[in-house]
Amino acid sequence: MAMTLLTVWPDDRPGHVLLRTEDTAAITAELARIGAGFARWPLSGAGETSEPGVLASYQDRIDARITGPGYHAVDVLTGEPGLAERSANGAEDRFFVQGSAVWYLHTGREVHAVLCEPGDLLTIPAHTRHWHDGGLRPDHVTIRVRHPAAAAGAVPPAPVVTTDFPDFETLVAGRSGTWPVLSR
Repeated sequence: MAMTLLTVWPDDRPGHVLLRTEDTAAITAELARIGAGFARWPLSGAGETSEPGVLASYQDRIDARITGPGYHAVDVLTGEPGLAERSANGAEDRFFVQGSAVWYLHTGREVHAVLCEPGDLLTIPAHTRHWHDGGLRPDHVTIRVRHPAAAAGAVPPAPVVTTDFPDFETLVAGRSGTWPVLSR
């Protein structure tokens, strides 16, 4: 059973935990508060790793995500690096097919770290500063759906030093003994 973990810190105090939860309802509510989305999808296509095979296994759910006008790009990514903070003009969905990684969302004066597992669907709003960490040997496989560009919102927060925040290994190690082992 996957155990998603959400940890929230002030963006200027990475050692001060504001929230730490694995409760799906609490994760969903907290991410909705910052305009992000979180859901769980049932896994299908066990063991499939080719891009066409992965996309075919989830085509009905992907189709449901790409409604509306504009160009929607869909691809499958495996263990890509992403330690630099950045933002995109359009919203982005990440569905975790295999492995695990942490997605950090920097909004307002907070950083939300979502340790995602297979079956997790994370939606990153347009213009949200973010980065991700899959550990020393990233092996996560995600379906990425990029949505059309959106008008700029509020002024984004000042960039943070991403290495000041607990990394993938630290968040996973913090679960040892008291939290279920991740799927890795």
